Amino acid sequence: IAMHDRIDLRPLTIPAPQVEKRQLQPGIGRRLARPRNTLSKQITALIAERVAHGDYELTYDDEQVMAMDRALGTHLCGAIKRGEIPDLDKLQAVHLSFSNSATPGNGLAAFLDAPVDVVVEGGAQDGVGKCAKGGTVTVLKGLNHNGQRLDGSVGKSFAYGAQGGRFIVQGNADTRACIRLSGADVVFGGEVTTPLRDELGGLGTRANLKGYACEYMTSGRVLVLGDPGPWMCAGMSGGAIYQRVQPEMNLTVDAIRRRIARGATVEITPLDDSGSADVRDLLGLYIQTLEQNNQSEAVAHLYPLLSRPQEYFVRIAPPVRRRS
Repeated sequence: IAMHDRIDLRPLTIPAPQVEKRQLQPGIGRRLARPRNTLSKQITALIAERVAHGDYELTYDDEQVMAMDRALGTHLCGAIKRGEIPDLDKLQAVHLSFSNSATPGNGLAAFLDAPVDVVVEGGAQDGVGKCAKGGTVTVLKGLNHNGQRLDGSVGKSFAYGAQGGRFIVQGNADTRACIRLSGADVVFGGEVTTPLRDELGGLGTRANLKGYACEYMTSGRVLVLGDPGPWMCAGMSGGAIYQRVQPEMNLTVDAIRRRIARGATVEITPLDDSGSADVRDLLGLYIQTLEQNNQSEAVAHLYPLLSRPQEYFVRIAPPVRRRS
């Protein structure tokens, strides 16, 4: 008997299961949720209310910030610039604190300016601090339910076009960090934890900055404690990057040179007195910030770098054009 005479080869049809339509329970009615992107406006309203009552240095703390909460701090900075806050000339400082492993949505602190500063314990998404003119943004590791500190990283285009202010990231950054940076100070604290293996290719997958860092940078200072990632400095025309050298982790000058984009017109040079002063300023700020956040143990190993920066850092910048 042939095989096809014993097996039923007709197509098998399986009926779809019948699902009853979900009925709203009596008394509940229409489901409502908080509109997206409203928290930034609510913060402005709260700050304006307290300033009107005579409080001129304020801290707003929120432990329930999520990805839907976008552009936090931006509406407040706009209201300050437009003169919509009462007694504006008396306003001294506004501290926005987002803790409990918070992860604010895109555009955190976009267009930031003094007297506003932002601290996040957890992480942040794309566009943090873009086009900022002043103020400070600090993204630190957040505590999980076991009391461990994790993450502290940011998404794409961190400090895009920032003209001023100070920015600290304890963890890593996605692609195009500091693209078009034009005057701000930035510290990236993510460090190399295992020796680099460039022979494997795919440098960006293992780097602390995932690629294209400081593209089209025109001014400002950037301190990098870890792997700066591939294709860095493309179109860079000003400012300076202070890059850590860590030979025991294969983060050598040659490795850094491999990470600079083809066609980039920058030089890698030892630190002079001015460069050493810059590193002490930026690294000192980073150490102080983490110590104030009860993370002294996380920066204790950086004190030798602080005392002898010329042994641990190089300067990456466009060559100085001398007039004839």
